[in-house]
Amino acid sequence: MAQQTRQRKSRRGIPGFLPVALGVAALVAVAAGLALALGFPQTVPVAPVAVDGCRVTPQFVATASPSSNVALATDGREMGLVLRTVDGGTPVYQHPTWDDAGYLGAIAYDQAGNVYAAPTPRLSLADNPLAGTAMLWRADTVTGDLQPFVSLPGVANERNPFGVLGLFYACGLDTLYAGSVLGSTPSAERGGVIAIHLPDGGQTALISDTDVMGVLVVRQGTGYTLYAGLARRPAIIALSLDAQGHAVGPMTQVIDLIDAGATPQERARKLRLVGDTLVADLVPFTFSLQANATDLPQIRRATWIWDAAAGVWALRQAATL
Repeated sequence: MAQQTRQRKSRRGIPGFLPVALGVAALVAVAAGLALALGFPQTVPVAPVAVDGCRVTPQFVATASPSSNVALATDGREMGLVLRTVDGGTPVYQHPTWDDAGYLGAIAYDQAGNVYAAPTPRLSLADNPLAGTAMLWRADTVTGDLQPFVSLPGVANERNPFGVLGLFYACGLDTLYAGSVLGSTPSAERGGVIAIHLPDGGQTALISDTDVMGVLVVRQGTGYTLYAGLARRPAIIALSLDAQGHAVGPMTQVIDLIDAGATPQERARKLRLVGDTLVADLVPFTFSLQANATDLPQIRRATWIWDAAAGVWALRQAATL
């Protein structure tokens, strides 16, 4: 009899855990739903996806050259923007306005084929006056006419004549991202990353008081991640963005370039996502003008692969020419 009583108590006690367990599961589900609705970053990182696939070749390229083996460049001997062959690098066309901003550095296309370019001094301030450092320029996709587009906050100085060093266009957000060192001094970082909303040119500072070169935006889960190559040390940082492109967390370092074989002076000048591979172009950078316009530094390249299990970038190829 006593044994039957104990069995009945045991059977009555077992179902008592079920409502508790279901209640905990429901609370977890509700909390996860609220986090997603409020735009909080996901706790489990997902693989990044490229967001620049909508970019198209400017219409003026077909007008200027019948060959498809051409590309716009700013790293040749010519001042400004130049259309040149991809293989031999032979200049084939230069619009009369393409040298109006002096020497140029970073460029980016948008989904209509408009080209955005940042002045970057190379030889002397005579070619790139300090007053023009804060200006971004835009070449119209149809005419190719290069005109001032938007001025960024900050004033260049003789100790640091550089401004925007990296540009990236994100399709779904219709936004241009600029990595800047504008206004920085040897003792103070005043650069950052500025989101320039197209086509009106409205600006939002996403990263401040941090000098930045290359920039990249990728989609991750329901939001985005902004990657930025630092200009003062060999590292890449990341900042989580929500579905509208607003920052939703602090920036964190995700890659030490020294671990990828970079020298202490090398920086990530350009970042891009190719398939599942993160690619960084590395160049020396010390905030000083180069010796002459033709003595361009050799670009070394390092790559990483996304480690889905750990949610981090794992080195695939150390820095090499």
